[in-house]
Amino acid sequence: MNRFLDNLILGASAVLALAACTEAPRNTEELVDPWTRERTPVNFRLESQIGAAVISDDWRNDKAGSISVSLITGGLDMSAVKVEAIDFKFPDSEFCPTASVKKGSTIDLSSGSAKFTVTAYNGETREYTVTYSQFKDPLEGTYTFTPVGGILDGNAPASAFVIVGGWDDAVVMSTVQDKWWHWGDGYQPNDEDDNTLSFRLESADADTGATFGTLVNTPGEDGKYANYVYNNSIDVNEMYRLFPAGKSRWAKPGDGSIQVYAYEDEAYANPLHSVSLIGPGTFPYDGKDVVVPNLAFVRSFPGPFNNIDLNWPDTRWFTDNFRHAFWLVQKDSDEPLSNHSSYLE
Repeated sequence: MNRFLDNLILGASAVLALAACTEAPRNTEELVDPWTRERTPVNFRLESQIGAAVISDDWRNDKAGSISVSLITGGLDMSAVKVEAIDFKFPDSEFCPTASVKKGSTIDLSSGSAKFTVTAYNGETREYTVTYSQFKDPLEGTYTFTPVGGILDGNAPASAFVIVGGWDDAVVMSTVQDKWWHWGDGYQPNDEDDNTLSFRLESADADTGATFGTLVNTPGEDGKYANYVYNNSIDVNEMYRLFPAGKSRWAKPGDGSIQVYAYEDEAYANPLHSVSLIGPGTFPYDGKDVVVPNLAFVRSFPGPFNNIDLNWPDTRWFTDNFRHAFWLVQKDSDEPLSNHSSYLE
């Protein structure tokens, strides 16, 4: 019995040893040179793009990839967005892939996404889906004026324009309509209170973060712009007007200021002046607490404030020693006017 078991064990061991020497078939793919399969762009850029594109492949599906970009969409035809660059590693190599789009061609992002195909040297393809997010500046949107009652005279006509002026130790705060009789026919500051301000972002500096845009100051139902001429004789438009009538340009250099430019200054080279945006809240300016219900565009002047007239005329703060101008506004939308471009034309 023991001899039988010994023989059985020896036989089984021989079979196992023979099987171990026999090569088992393997289910493996034939090796392919990775250079011939390359299908990944290293750079992709569209017009009005901010920052670099995020390019990803899907490890679960080698035939699919995605590209996401950030775009300034104001004034951009989303049905024909120009491709400014599409680059691959070693573009001069014979193994460099080809794409169904190229520099100068356009893609249709009107539905929110677009597709293009990259073909490898060996014929394999990968379809990339391009999507975008909208690059925004907080200033962009539409604003309307918010008139308030008189500060010095509660019965004065409502106005969206508050001023602070006067020599030291004699600073006055009022609305421009607190002394309404100083404005004659055709020179009413509140002619602009029914206007709309439309700010649109046009470009941005990816390195500094500075933003640039256009502004439309549209006349309201009365079709009028304010003409700031005190007593029909003293032109104070240079001080009182924060934004030009009609169209202009703006830039935010990143220091908190808003630079205002003539529309013709396409290079944003010569700012007319700067303003800031504040509110809501109560803000101290030269000892006066300016109440801003919603928002206010502010323009400040450096002085000197030494035009002293002890007859105490209203000109001491309306035209002389002028310190600060406030346009009281509210933001109605984060988008510019739909016909913003037509105003620029």
